[in-house]
Amino acid sequence: MSCFFIAGTDTNVGKTVASRAIIQALQMRNIQIVGYKPIACNQLKTSTMNLDEKSTLTDPLENNPDVITLMNSTNESVSYRDVNSYTFIDSLPALSRSNNKIDIQHINQHLARLNKSYQSVLVEGAFGWLTPINKEISFADWVKFHNMPVVLVVGIKEGCINHTLLTAQSISQGNIPLVGWIANRVNPCFGHYAELIELLSEKIDAPLLGEIPYVYKPEKQDLGKYITNIDRLTFMQTI
Repeated sequence: MSCFFIAGTDTNVGKTVASRAIIQALQMRNIQIVGYKPIACNQLKTSTMNLDEKSTLTDPLENNPDVITLMNSTNESVSYRDVNSYTFIDSLPALSRSNNKIDIQHINQHLARLNKSYQSVLVEGAFGWLTPINKEISFADWVKFHNMPVVLVVGIKEGCINHTLLTAQSISQGNIPLVGWIANRVNPCFGHYAELIELLSEKIDAPLLGEIPYVYKPEKQDLGKYITNIDRLTFMQTI
């Protein structure tokens, strides 16, 4: 029984894509794992999304694409509400009236229930590492409270060096274990890719777990093969 947190250096860096890759990779090692996204946002963008057999709508808000991707990545039979506590139309609920609806105890109980039911739980954050959940607590605070190890997802694009190093520094200063990082090539036209990976590998005090190339419709693809340091992740399951 273990849980770990997927943090991003920013929004739109591919946390869900990396989460799918990790879930698929660990399942190839016969690890029973589910993904959990406590807070999902920006619901309006999903109105034209095609849903499959695992994502039959019972509520108009139960169609966030990140949550559905987590549902479709696990081999376990889970419902939308099994792997999500809150879905909001607001793009940043902590700064809106939705803030009052986020109960940390509810999220804690949801996580505890998943931890009891599955061998491993991948917890995906929203936006960046220091993003507030509500007026009292940030994702970083919540992860520290639960002593969850972190996997950092780096979207390879302009400005990612600064965002990556500042995020890794904040994780380290919080005495939170950084398991490793994943490079996700969100911009296929970005130059000096190899040099950037080498620089970040030198600067980040944690191993590179894998490199995910730019992939068409990654939520439909087999991404587990891109997690090349699977031993680091399987070791974490024993902690």
